[in-house]
Amino acid sequence: MKRNVLFSAIALVALGSFASGEALAKQAKPKSGHKFTGSVEIQHRSNDNISLAPAAGDGFDYAELSEFGIEDEDDIDSDDEDEDEDEDDEGDGFDDLVDVDPSEDEIDEDDATDEDGDGIDDLIDPDADNVVDPERRLSASVGLRHKYTFANGTTSWSNGIRFANDTHNQRNDLDKFNWAVTTGFGFSPKRSKHGFKQSLSYVALEQDGNEVRTTFVVSLGYTYEVSKRLEFSATYNYQDKDISKPTSPDARVDTVALDASFKATDDDIFKLKYAPKVEDSTEVTRNSDAWGWEFTYTRKLPWDMTAGVGYSFDSVDLKNLVPNRKDDSKTLGVQLTKDIGKQFSLELGYETRDRQSNIPSKNAGNDSVYFGGTWKF
Repeated sequence: MKRNVLFSAIALVALGSFASGEALAKQAKPKSGHKFTGSVEIQHRSNDNISLAPAAGDGFDYAELSEFGIEDEDDIDSDDEDEDEDEDDEGDGFDDLVDVDPSEDEIDEDDATDEDGDGIDDLIDPDADNVVDPERRLSASVGLRHKYTFANGTTSWSNGIRFANDTHNQRNDLDKFNWAVTTGFGFSPKRSKHGFKQSLSYVALEQDGNEVRTTFVVSLGYTYEVSKRLEFSATYNYQDKDISKPTSPDARVDTVALDASFKATDDDIFKLKYAPKVEDSTEVTRNSDAWGWEFTYTRKLPWDMTAGVGYSFDSVDLKNLVPNRKDDSKTLGVQLTKDIGKQFSLELGYETRDRQSNIPSKNAGNDSVYFGGTWKF
């Protein structure tokens, strides 16, 4: 618990020093060769039902302020474009990882086998206890990234490391510490609309001071820029999950994410994502087929602000349970973001999630309000 509080305090101090850091970053910002970037994020979220809360890094993909505006084709070789590309590269290098942050309900279900001893798996037992706990959560993360661009200007090598911590107001058993490292190459031919990425990542989750889950992730990514307004991308992730608790099964997960981003005007951006997922577990009753889609619309406002609305639908089929269990979840969200300078932003948002299951006792809902800040350097 002390480590969780200390980590959050350090992140808050780093977030508060964004002004001086921004000036240093501008002075030391290289255009070729080695480049170092990073981010600090703080978020406070209140939940009506913590068992159905989204993972700390699993929010809607709203457009950022830097994504708005259309550049002139004549300026494609200018220094200004180089700087804009640098802004797109800011972060910790984990953007291509899909569904690798375990959420609280996943951890609970890993341990739920037959706690009441009636011979029925708790995932399908209508008499199993479903505890609905209102809970507040403070999430803090720090990410660092190194990128080296080779002399040809088309190939780059990126490395990243990220630390994330969740602290809960009452449910200390849900506090967790997550760290991850990644490395990979990118290839973007000059004057080409195509881009390619490949990476290898390792993600570790600790809960109650013990290592609960480790995951190796192989990621392959492709982007195609149809025009300055329309872009398509595809990402494939292979995950190898190793859960250290004896009662929890390991798993292999294949995930595909297909994305489209459309700048309807200089002030309006639409995004659409479709992501099927197949999980093969060492415990056959935990095998699952899942798919989902997400839609977001973001509007640029005056005073360096944006407003976004998002809707998502997710379906999970635990096909080898008897009887079969299938959950459909719908989430609606809105968010208001204010940029302060080019590297610091504040956000305020609301999300409501509803889960409908073919086992009525598994129906659940959660309303959450969150606010936070992000510093990119």
